[in-house]
Parts: sequence; structure tokens; C-alpha cells
Amino acid sequence: MSVRESEAVVVSTNYSFIGYIDEELNGLINELKDFREEIQTVEKCKAHYFKAREYYKHIEFFVEHVSPIQAKYKINGALVPKFAEYEEGFVVDPCGFQKIEEQLFSGDELIISDLEKEVVQLIEVFQELKNGYATIRLDKHLYLEMLQLQLVRIASMNLNGYDATFTKTNLQEVDWNFTSMQQIVTCFKSEIGNNPEASKALKAVLKSIQTAQKTLQKNSDFDSFNRLDFISVELENVNGSLVHLHRALGLPWSEHKQALKLNSERLFSPETLNPQFFSIYYSDQSDLERQASLGKLLFYDPILSANNERACSSCHQPDKAFTDGLRTSQAFNRDGFLERNAPSLINTLYQKAFFYDGKAYQLEQQIRDVVHNEKEMGSKLEEVVLKLRQSEEYRALFKAAFTTQKDAAISEYAISKAISEYEKSLIAMNSRFDRYLAGDKKSLNQREINGYNLFAGKALCGSCHFFPVFNGTVPPYFMDSEYEILGTPATNENKSLDPDKGRYLVTKVQKQMYAFKTPTVRNSELTAPYMHNGIYTDLKQVLQFYQKGGGEGFKYPVPNQTLPFDSLQLSDYEQENIILFLKTLTDTVGLKQAPFKLPRFESKPQWNARSWGGVY
Repeated sequence: MSVRESEAVVVSTNYSFIGYIDEELNGLINELKDFREEIQTVEKCKAHYFKAREYYKHIEFFVEHVSPIQAKYKINGALVPKFAEYEEGFVVDPCGFQKIEEQLFSGDELIISDLEKEVVQLIEVFQELKNGYATIRLDKHLYLEMLQLQLVRIASMNLNGYDATFTKTNLQEVDWNFTSMQQIVTCFKSEIGNNPEASKALKAVLKSIQTAQKTLQKNSDFDSFNRLDFISVELENVNGSLVHLHRALGLPWSEHKQALKLNSERLFSPETLNPQFFSIYYSDQSDLERQASLGKLLFYDPILSANNERACSSCHQPDKAFTDGLRTSQAFNRDGFLERNAPSLINTLYQKAFFYDGKAYQLEQQIRDVVHNEKEMGSKLEEVVLKLRQSEEYRALFKAAFTTQKDAAISEYAISKAISEYEKSLIAMNSRFDRYLAGDKKSLNQREINGYNLFAGKALCGSCHFFPVFNGTVPPYFMDSEYEILGTPATNENKSLDPDKGRYLVTKVQKQMYAFKTPTVRNSELTAPYMHNGIYTDLKQVLQFYQKGGGEGFKYPVPNQTLPFDSLQLSDYEQENIILFLKTLTDTVGLKQAPFKLPRFESKPQWNARSWGGVY
């Protein structure tokens, strides 16, 4: 069993929290055992499946937090192979609840022995957890924080069809989530004593949960449910009341490194995301603004390239949301083109992997790879260091930006750090969609609202492009990056598979052949052409590719395609609504201003003729 670092601690004699978890685990294990006993009768199996799901959804908030590896790989992972980034070559095929759901409800021939295998494995996993949880005691504030994280899971995954893909019982399952929230919150009654503020806050939490449940119970249809209003009103209200209760009880907040600042009354806002979590320099708070300003100069300065003509901004242009508008970027010295499309750098901070194949795990590594790539910059960081040291102005800028370094001289580290700090500043989370979430209900029209609900519902786009960042970094912990095998064609004629092997080139795992990292769809209005090879010129073509069912839907072979092969059954009008929604995610405000001039080189006057931004 895996328990998050520094969270398993001994507390006083109140065991009501873990007692509730243990009770639900007992019910879950017994239900699965009954499932196995009656496995020959399909209708009884389905009934046992739903009852077991209910028990699991009651404790999902706890299992996902305390035992994330088991949750992801053995209990409730998506119906695609899972790859452990920390263990080379480790692959887990789909198993657990979602595999059982597929076997029971997909309409395919049911093989009893396979179904029994899945049920037995789940029984073993939950029995192992039950045994382990008997010795765990957690600080009480963690339970409130786990409930907040469950709200994020609901918004970004449960309501987006990440699980329950065949039964589409997501709304019922979210209702089950809230039932357990009531139980956990009620456990805090013994903590209130004579604290009237805490008593009031507890009542407010329970009322907000009950209101959310009433909304769910009035709506049973997954596709038509207005999840956007549910997120922006009901989930935000529950979160706000949980924060008030946390404060009223005088409980501490977790100090461990995490992606979300849970002491924020708004859960789905830019301020809740912790930018330092996504940096390898987590505790570094010094000189960041000066480093970012220096990094901006370096980003636009072609001095980083071997010929002093190409800058980072040559392929990541601010007026194109930091892309270049080309199918694939032009290669160094105009010698042909690169193999892949230039991705946007806006909100690039909110990732744990970089490049389409995820070969870099830090922004700093990504910068090195680009500078050293013979087809991109054709240079070496050690050569860039020697060049920059010949500029008095650059020497002064580096010294001012790295005041805590013993050696403030220009270095490979300082170059990478400065550029990465600039890229981290390219945050745009104030689109019309974000303003709607913040309470400006006039910022979206009804077709745009419907477009989001289709994106997250019927079209299942949100099961890969996770709300609210809309990339493939998995909430609520933002530790993993999703890779999908879509079967992207070689051309927009959709006749044959693109030969780029994607993630396989990094991992050499056969089942990741043709897999690519899920990019953000924020600012997609500005980032055409689309896909890793830039074959689609507009968003309508992209939607039609998904509508058809990816490569397999176009009848050419795609090994291990993770995209469903069947049609999404979206009308032209519905596809238009999704595109209208995507355009509400456009936001480049404050990110377009380039430097007015670049630093000079006293001993190399010929270098002073270079143009900021590069010439191509």
C-alpha cells in the first residue's frame, strides 16, 4: 500500500473516519464475493457490479489519495494500457472496475473466466487495502483536503466520462461521492464543542452537499447534463464551505508539495494552481522576476543559435499563441522542415512532460534539447555561454538575476533557468470561459455553454483534455501525463497512418507505438494547423477525425488505438458548438510584447545586427 509522504501520522483516539472507510470496504469486499458466487448469471452480475461501484465511490476520495498506485493500475484505471514512468518497461493492461464494466455492458461476448479473473483480482486488492488501512491514522485536516481533491476529480474526470464509459452512470456515481462526503463531514461534529462558527460552517457544508445532490437527482442523462453550471456553482459552493469549516475548526493545512492551494475559497481559478509545484526548483523564490526578464531576452535572441539567426521565438511566435503557423517548423539553416508541429508555450508550465513524445521531464531539459538539436538551433549551451560572456550588458543582467549564486557568471544552468522562468510566466487563464467560472455569467452564450457540455460529455474530449487546464496532465495531483494513440493520418486525406512512432521512440514499449502526449486545447483558435504533424488546417477537420473514430474509423490499421473506433454521433450543429466553446478558451492578454532591443556585444559588432525574434 502506498501512502503519500508525511501524511500517515498517529492521532488521538477518534477512529470514526477510518472506521467509516473500513465499513465501506467490508461491504465492497462482500459484494464482490457475492458477485463471484453468482457469476454465471449476467443480470445478477450487473446488480452486484453497481452495488460494488457504489461502495467504491463512497471511498474513492480516500483510496485515490492514500493508495494512488493501486487506484490507477488495479482498481479504476482507464480502458487503455497504463505505463509507469518510474519503472522502465512497466505496462499494466486495463483491469479492475472499468474492465468489468466493459465485459458486462459493451455488448461483446462475455467470457466468464475472464470476468471471474477481474473480480478475484479486485477482491485481493481491496483485502490488501483493508489490512493496510487498519494501521493507518491520518491527521483530521487531511480528510477535508481529500474531499476538496475529490471535487476536482468530479469536475475534471467523473463528469467527463473518464470512467463509467459504457453505463454512463456518472451522475449517479457523483451522487454516491457526495453521500460519503456527508458521512466524513459529519464525523467532525465531535470536534466542534462550543465553537459556534464551526457549527455554522458544518451546517453550511451539509447544506451545499445536499443542494448539489438534488441537482444531480433531477438530471439522470449524462450527455445533456449542464456540468458547467454544476461545476461553477454547486462544486464551488461545496469547496467554499469546506474551506470555511477547515478554518473554523482551526485545523492546519498540509505543507507538503502539491499542485493545488486548497486553502483557496475558489477551487477552479488560476490562483489555486501552485506554479512552484511544476518546477524542479520548488523552494526557489529568489530573483524569479529578474530571471524571467532575462529569460525573455534570451528567448527572443538568435544568439542562442549557431548562425545567430534563429531564436526560440522563431518557432514560438507570440502573435500565434507561441506557435509558428506552419504544418511543421522550418529546420535550421532553412534545410527542410522538422518532423513535428510547434506546440504552444502558453500554460506550458502546467505539465510534467514536454515535447509530443514526452522525452523531457523539466522545462530546463527541454531548453537544452532544443539548443542542442542540429535541426533546431544547431548549437551547444557551452558555446552559447562563451558567446554571452562577450557582452558586458549580458554579464550585468546575469549578475543581477542570480544574486544568490556564489558564482554569478553566465553558465549553462543560468541560461536554462532564466528561459524556463520566462516560459513559466506565459500563463493565460483569464479567457471568457475562465471568467464564466469566476461568476461572469454573461461571458458565454448558450451555444458556447452547450459546446462545453458536449466537449466534456457526449464527445468525451474532456476525458483526455482535462478540465480546467485542458491538457493531458492528470488532475487533481498533476503528476502524470496522458499519451493517446489516435491513429493520426499522414495527410488530411485520412488514408494511411503517419509513420512517426511517437512515445515509442522514448520508451521502446511496443504498446506505446504511435502514442503522443495530449496537448492543451486552450488557445486552439490561434494554433492551427493541428495534430503532431500539422495535417489539419482547421478545427472542423479535427472534430471530424474524432467523429469518425480516429484512424481505425477511417479503416486503416492502428496498433493499440486508445481512441474509441466508433462514431461519436455528433451532428454538424453539435460540432459547431464544440468549436464555439474552444474559442472561448482564447487568452493571450499581456503575453505578446517582445523586447524593444537586444543586448550589444562590444567585441563582436557584427552580432549587433541580429534581429530580435530571429529571421525565420
